[in-house]
Order: sequence, then C-alpha cells, then structure tokens
Amino acid sequence: MSTSVSPKVGVIFKSYEPLSAMQKYAAQTEASNLMGGFWIAEAYHWFRQYGLESRGCFATLAAVALATEKIPVGLGITSPYIRHPTVQVSEAAAIDELSNGRFIMGIGVGKVGIEYLEYDIEVMKPVKVHHEAMEIMRKAFSGEAFSYKGDFFESTMPAYDRAADGLRTEIPIYVGATGPFMQRLAGRESDGMLTAGLTSPAFLKYAIDNMNKGADKAGRQLPVDFPVGGVILCACSKDGDKARDATRSYTGTYIVNKIRNIKNDVILAGSGLPDSAWEPFREAIAAGTQDNVTHLVTDEMMRKFTVISGDPEDCLEITQELVDAGLNLPLLEVVGDSEKDNLETISLMGEHVVPRLKPQIVEG
Repeated sequence: MSTSVSPKVGVIFKSYEPLSAMQKYAAQTEASNLMGGFWIAEAYHWFRQYGLESRGCFATLAAVALATEKIPVGLGITSPYIRHPTVQVSEAAAIDELSNGRFIMGIGVGKVGIEYLEYDIEVMKPVKVHHEAMEIMRKAFSGEAFSYKGDFFESTMPAYDRAADGLRTEIPIYVGATGPFMQRLAGRESDGMLTAGLTSPAFLKYAIDNMNKGADKAGRQLPVDFPVGGVILCACSKDGDKARDATRSYTGTYIVNKIRNIKNDVILAGSGLPDSAWEPFREAIAAGTQDNVTHLVTDEMMRKFTVISGDPEDCLEITQELVDAGLNLPLLEVVGDSEKDNLETISLMGEHVVPRLKPQIVEG
C-alpha cells in the first residue's frame, strides 16, 4: 500500500539581511502561496568577513510575523548553546503570540556560531544538550509548574495559565540534525527534522534512516508526513546561467564549512563525487584562501548537491528529485545578487515550480 505526501515549500534567509528586505521577502513568500512558510536561520558575526552584519534572529522573525498573516514563521535554527532554554522560551512565546500561533521553533548546534564561545562540545554533547533544552521548553510552554535539573541546564518555574491568555501550550520544536546521533534524537523526540545545507538524495536517505532508527528505539511511530526539512540553496531566473552563477559562491562557502567546521564526510560523499573533488578546497583552507573558492565550484557539483538553480524547468526537476527522496519541507535559501533577484526567485518558484510538484509516494 502506498501513500502520497504533498510537499510544503518554504523560504529561508539568514538573519544578516536588512529587516526591510526581510519583510518584502516574507510578504512575497505568502503572496506566492509557499505554505512551508518563511524561516530565519540565525546568522553570526562570523559573516562580517563577507561584508554582512547579523541581526537577532528573534527580532528579525518578529518583523517577518508582522509582514505576514497566514504562513508559518520558523527558526531554522538557533542554538541552545547561545541562549538558556528559558530565554529561548520567552522569545519563542513572544513570536508565537505575535504571529497568532504560526511559530515553529528550530534548534541545533550552530557550530560556526558557538566556536567563539567557551563551550567544549566534547563535554557538553549536542544530543544531551538538545534533549534537556527540549524538555525544559516543553514544560515551560505547558504552563504547568515544574522543577528540572539536568546535567547541563536547570530551571524551576511556577504555574501560569497560558491557555487562559489565549497562548499555545504546545509549540512545535524541530531539530537541526547534521550527524547520525542528532538525526536519531530528531526521530525520538522532535516534531520535525531539519537537515543541513548541501544536501542530496543520498544524504537524505542517510538522515531519514537515522531518524527512523531513533523513532523505533523510542517506540514512536512517525506519521508518513512527519516534517523533514532541508536548507537548499536556490536561485531561479528565466536566465538559467545567471541563476547558477548566483548560487556558485554560496555553494563554495558551504563546501568549505563542511570540510573545516562540520567535518561530516557523509554530506560530501552523498554527492557521489570522488573525494579528490574536494582536494582543491582543502588546499585553499590550508593556504588561507578559503574565501576565494567560487572558481572551484562546477555546475556538476551544484547539480550533484541538488542546489536548486537555473530556469524554472531546471528548478522543477531538481526540487522534484529532493521531494521524491523524502524532503517534504524544502526550505529555499534564496541567494540572488539583489533584492529584485530574490523577489523574482520567490515569485517564479511559487508560480512556475511548486504548483507542478508531484507528491512523494511512500510505500508501506
């Protein structure tokens, strides 16, 4: 017996864009009927090396909430290493209230952001940190009195009748999961899994297999439409070459990040390209020229990583490939050269690509 799962496509930007532009992008996402929603990934001051300034992700999402009325607004992701779970709860509760219950909380390590902090993640293991963070957040969202003491976090709160104030007592929490242990945690405890940038059908299979193993171990039966999201670089234009050129430098940055910071060879191997393909990038890192690797990124690399770039027909083919592999919540990281280009990408994806996507067929 087979079941069809219709994808919900959303848009995601890092929080280094001007707030006025963010509101335009969010409004266009809603106007284009992209019901996966508008998401913010927390940017860090690390991006100053690219001439970009980070804004607070919650403040940015508040601006987005005010610019939209019906689509979900989400974080994909912020890190519990940066803010105590009780602080995350206060911020999340405010966004959820402001958006009239449209908020989705996304948490993950954010390794690029926490490398400046005095955390030893070999001691503060990500799985345990995120497990404890989710436990505290859910208890706080419920409004019930609780006292919690974990290995890394603790909190005690009196009761508060959130429902009487018209506030949700359950807010979905998605887990950003790059490695197998976090993917299993997502299956055990989260309300959705978000995979890393530079995904591929092979990496999706790997991540979903791990997610299901985690669910099975917890005796949990995940629904066929359990949210599996992924950050996918995207530029769509009637000029396909222009769009591919727009995603090229960002693809290079992601490749460098996977080699230098994330150190997850499964993501690179999932492309199907030989390990030798990444040697020029390793050499650039060793030489300190890792910020100048755009020329190393080929069209083949971007296609193997299912970077959604090209004209609408190209983008439809690539997006469908991801949907067929199990990505039911593609989050388009739109990366045009200008505000106008970004708005065009969102509009073209909404008008010419998403309505033509076929559901994923799940056998079971």
